[in-house]
Amino acid sequence: MNYKYCIKERLEALPVHHYRTLKNEIIKALGKTRRTFDRYCTISADEFADIPALDLDIIASFLDCEANDLKNYKVNKAEIRHKMTRRR
Repeated sequence: MNYKYCIKERLEALPVHHYRTLKNEIIKALGKTRRTFDRYCTISADEFADIPALDLDIIASFLDCEANDLKNYKVNKAEIRHKMTRRR
């Protein structure tokens, strides 16, 4: 399955004990439920849902990377321009 974010892959690359500890620490830092974090890890690439930027930054800080490193998609600049001009 194609995920929108590579959080799950990065966690699964860790040793099991470290994986469990880190996952619990991330959930506590986010202040979210375990179910919400699991949902963040399994958002598919074609879904409209996104992880809030602050939550993505928190997750990235625990995984020692940038928030953009966790994204498995590219943002189309033309789409951003269209949305900005449409709001005016």
